[in-house]
Amino acid sequence: MTETITIEVPRRAIGSDLTEALAAYGLHAEIVHGDEACELRVAWVEDERERLIAGAVHAIEAYLSDRMLPLVVQRANGGAAVRPPAD
Repeated sequence: MTETITIEVPRRAIGSDLTEALAAYGLHAEIVHGDEACELRVAWVEDERERLIAGAVHAIEAYLSDRMLPLVVQRANGGAAVRPPAD
């Protein structure tokens, strides 16, 4: 069985945004219940490749940010590519 955690969130709109933000880190989140406030159920994505890509993209973005390099990371061809930002 996959290990999961629950995160309480004060507003559903924040919960929706967090599901997308957590995906960037190789996590799968879903809103479990709630009207105004909600709970997220969070687990690692099952696809190891997705976890690997998410971790690599995050590390590259941190590297680029720390060095203030004018480049972006994009998912491409089942992996990632570092490129100048589009105009």
